[in-house]
Amino acid sequence: MSGKMHVFLDDTRGVDTIPLKLVVYLVLTGAVMVLIAVSWGNIMPFIEGANVDKQITDAALKIISIQQGAARDLLDTRSADGSMCIFELFLPDNVIFVGFGVDPDPDANGNLTDSEWVVEDNTIVYQYSNGVKKRVFLNGDTIQFRNGVQDASGRWFIDTNLDVANGHDMGVVLEGPINGEFIFEMVFDGERRMLSRF
Repeated sequence: MSGKMHVFLDDTRGVDTIPLKLVVYLVLTGAVMVLIAVSWGNIMPFIEGANVDKQITDAALKIISIQQGAARDLLDTRSADGSMCIFELFLPDNVIFVGFGVDPDPDANGNLTDSEWVVEDNTIVYQYSNGVKKRVFLNGDTIQFRNGVQDASGRWFIDTNLDVANGHDMGVVLEGPINGEFIFEMVFDGERRMLSRF
C-alpha cells in the first residue's frame, strides 16, 4: 500500500499545467466579475427609476385620500386645520424637480426659470437630469396646489409673494435634492386648494 502512495506522490506529469490552469481560472473569474459589474450598472437605473415611481405614486395616493376631507377656511382665524397628508420622498440626485399641479420646465431643458410654468391640475410631474419627464395623474375633483407660507402666529396661508407673471404661484415645485418629509393641507379661500406646509 505504501508503495502505491509513494508512486502517486512521485507522479509529476501534470505539475507543469497547474500554473496555466490557475491563470485560465483567474481570467474566467475576472471576466465573470466584469460581466456582473456591467450588468449591475445597467440594472441600477431601472431599480432607481422603479423606486422613484413608487415614492411618487405613494405620495399621490396620500394626496387623493384627503381630497374629500375637511378644508380649513383661510379667512377664519378660528377655523380648525384641514385634512392633511404627510409623505416622505428620498429621490436620487438625477431627479431635478417634482411639480405638484404645474410643469415648471415645459421645454425640458433643466432650467426652471426661463419659461412660464404650465398649469397641470391633478398631476404630479417629475423630471430626470437627462430630460425624461414622467407624470402621475390624480383622479377625482380638480386639485389646485399652492405654495404655503407661515405667518408670525404660525398659521399657514397661500404665499402671495411669488412670480405671478410666469405662473409660479399656480403650483408647488420641489427642486433637487429632494429628501425629507412633506405635508399638504386641504384649505378653502373661495375654492378648495391643496396647501404645501414645508
